[in-house]
Amino acid sequence: MLTRIDHIGIACFDLDKTVEFYRATYGFEVFHSEVNEEQGVREAMLKINDTSDGGASYLQLLEPTRPDSTVAKWLDKNGEGVHHIAFGTADVDQDAADIKDKGVRVLYEEPRRGSMGSRITFLHPKDCHGVLTELVTSAPVESPEH
Repeated sequence: MLTRIDHIGIACFDLDKTVEFYRATYGFEVFHSEVNEEQGVREAMLKINDTSDGGASYLQLLEPTRPDSTVAKWLDKNGEGVHHIAFGTADVDQDAADIKDKGVRVLYEEPRRGSMGSRITFLHPKDCHGVLTELVTSAPVESPEH
């Protein structure tokens, strides 16, 4: 089922300043960055380490690109900080269905495109002890994109 912590999503007001903090403080570098128009965010993935299943663990820094995005609304309510945790899985479709069968609400009927070409879905935080939880099936990563 779930094989690793894929990433921790951190909502921020200023992506560039937040990236610089993680670079200067911890030495983390941007592995990948992109704008996800569907979700209304500009993001940077900072690679923390490789994992035994061939994947990796990241910090995902998220800056909203429009005021009606989920991350913008979350920032207005909560301020900067941890937004969600994502678990890696080889089969997001099957694992989401299995978790749904256990009574946990899955927020997307079908997985959507996530960072770096991944397939994702989210689980309702009220069913996960207050934690917005993402399931991720990573696309094969051959080399860093910036």
